[in-house]
Amino acid sequence: MKTKIFTFLAGSLFAFSGIAQQEVPCATDEALESLHKQFPQIKAEYEQAALLRNSRTFTVSENESAKKDDTSYVIPVVFHILHMYGSENVSDSDIYSLMEELNEDYSATNSGLSTVIPMFDTIVADMGIEFRLAALDPFGNCTNGIEHIYTHESFSGESNVHKVGQWDRSHYLNIWVVAEPGASTQGTLLGYATFPAGTDGSGFWTDGIVLRDYTTGDTGTLTHEAGHYFGLPHPFNGVASVGGVGECGDDGITDTPPTQGSFSNCNLNLVTCDTSLVGLDTLANVQNWMDYSSCAVMFTRGQHNVTSNTLIGISGQRNVLWQDTTLIETGVLNMTMPQTALTVPLCAPIADFHSPDQTVCIGSSVSFQDASYNAVIDDHAWTFQDGTPATSTSSNPSVTFTSSGWKQVTLTVSNTAGSNTKDEIQYIFVSENYPQNYGPTLFDMESATSPGNGTGLFVVQNPENNHGEFNVVNNYGYDGTKAFKLNTFKDISQADDYTSEWFYNMRLGGSVDNLITPSMDLRNTTAVTITFKFAYATNAVASADITEQLKVYTTRNCGETWTPKVIVIDGQTVGSTITGDDIVSAGYASNADFAPTTNSMWKEGSFTYVPNTQDRLTRIKFEFTASDLASNIYIDNINVSGILGVVDAELINLQLSVFPNPTSGEAITVSYNAQDNPTEFILRDTQGKIIAQQVIEATNTTVSQQLKNTQNLPSACYFLEVKTGDHSVTKKVIVL
Repeated sequence: MKTKIFTFLAGSLFAFSGIAQQEVPCATDEALESLHKQFPQIKAEYEQAALLRNSRTFTVSENESAKKDDTSYVIPVVFHILHMYGSENVSDSDIYSLMEELNEDYSATNSGLSTVIPMFDTIVADMGIEFRLAALDPFGNCTNGIEHIYTHESFSGESNVHKVGQWDRSHYLNIWVVAEPGASTQGTLLGYATFPAGTDGSGFWTDGIVLRDYTTGDTGTLTHEAGHYFGLPHPFNGVASVGGVGECGDDGITDTPPTQGSFSNCNLNLVTCDTSLVGLDTLANVQNWMDYSSCAVMFTRGQHNVTSNTLIGISGQRNVLWQDTTLIETGVLNMTMPQTALTVPLCAPIADFHSPDQTVCIGSSVSFQDASYNAVIDDHAWTFQDGTPATSTSSNPSVTFTSSGWKQVTLTVSNTAGSNTKDEIQYIFVSENYPQNYGPTLFDMESATSPGNGTGLFVVQNPENNHGEFNVVNNYGYDGTKAFKLNTFKDISQADDYTSEWFYNMRLGGSVDNLITPSMDLRNTTAVTITFKFAYATNAVASADITEQLKVYTTRNCGETWTPKVIVIDGQTVGSTITGDDIVSAGYASNADFAPTTNSMWKEGSFTYVPNTQDRLTRIKFEFTASDLASNIYIDNINVSGILGVVDAELINLQLSVFPNPTSGEAITVSYNAQDNPTEFILRDTQGKIIAQQVIEATNTTVSQQLKNTQNLPSACYFLEVKTGDHSVTKKVIVL
């Protein structure tokens, strides 16, 4: 028997707990009220349409029937799995299983019905509704009815706004699966749905059901929320506290007796709160899917008639969902049931992939994971720029990269129905295996090509490839010079209502962008302090609403792991997250394209850093997480200060000289005192490409020698790495 422990909050929001929790208020209208507060136009349209609502929904008796006998309403369904490649990206197999169980619940064939107590077993209803995953999308393309969408909105917790990618609600029941449908201090919300009348007019974009990801492993939440979608209220409708002593609610359906409600329990002897009722109605229908008991397994005949009335009514366009023309246009008219990966129509797959590693060292093993969807996949064809292997037919290959820089990754997936390719030109950044800077360094953002600290050497990450990303801008840096700007502002004044553009600011919260410095060798630097300037204005008008965040991290291993730093601002330690009033340096942004115009609009952050022998390729990352009220942020003058000490004895004893430097095309000459080991010289360009490489075998003698293949080099900055035994040092070489 399927069981689940439920509580309720806001509209038809479910909350879950594996242990008993305090009672959660039941406020059926609060979710709709919240929507109306945010969107007054929807409220006005809702009130104007009140007379068109199906008033019978709340007064129907078990003897009323709005549908013909033996008629099933077929409902096309689409699942939108919102994810960031974590466990919230639930599998298609979970959805197929969920759909099969949902159909069992609505056809009264679920195994739990054998437990229904005698007072209600004669009124168990087959709801006459069959759910089928769509086979055609709104554009007529083949689909398995399950799409996987990479978006931070999975974690936003913002009801309604996170309903990304809705398909025509008159043709599809839209179901979104997310990691975080909402937050509550009283329980973990499992999902919510929209009542039909609440979605008329401009509210169309809210229509559908939202589920927390792990509820797809059990049909209880979806069965309950689908009931709301078809107009069913809670049996305890109107109570202030579900299960509260002295409470008495009623859904207006005569065969679901008035009840105080059951909260995360299963008291099959619970008496109806209406003491005037006798006979059948002396007990509450605790096992009803629309209650919050832990033993829900059934619908009643009266509830069946409510949903039937809803399906022939105009509210929410439910009367269009099941028409033959709709079933033809969605491809579900004559579909084999139950649906599985092998019984749904075979579509061409849609390619997608992911790697948990986005910045790595040369030679590090990188795992790639196939995340393709829409069909069973027969073949995979991967290509990896400068990768070993360079190609793969595995579903989830592991690769190492042999050179530095951004790397292109391509995946083509195919079956007998077709193929699809995802091509990411700059998917993963491979760090060079030599430092770009030595000791104290100032990143002043003034030159793109400056050796070691040029802005062209920074790594900019925009994981969702959305509107805002870090770019260098002129005239808005500290002292009116250059700076990095993350442009979150977008002019949406001309956007059509309820389009993706129109929702831009409402869906901005949770998006993340990163700015990563070039690498530094800090092994021989002590008393290190790192300071940085930042300028930020917010669109929030209250401190409590300033939830955007700036975090700073360091890495010693090319970004494979990052360590958060505790930041000091204006002499005050603010912790590892700069947010609230601490992040604001320039007041209110006025919902405009903010730009700092004076030094007074900047703040300085700082942190101390203690290098060790692993700090050969140290980088700093600035991570900005937006809120819906976020504005542009500027970063400038990252200053790594400290005392540069001597290098280890063997390198000192080399007494290395590199000349001429700068050179005008002459070959590079090295002069040094060779020690006990041969000495290797590797000349690289700023992208890490090896230009020349030579081993001089001489030991324990003085050497002065021109390096091969180093004459007539193009004008640029180069790095000469010198290695002897277990020791190495890198020198800059300038060719004019």
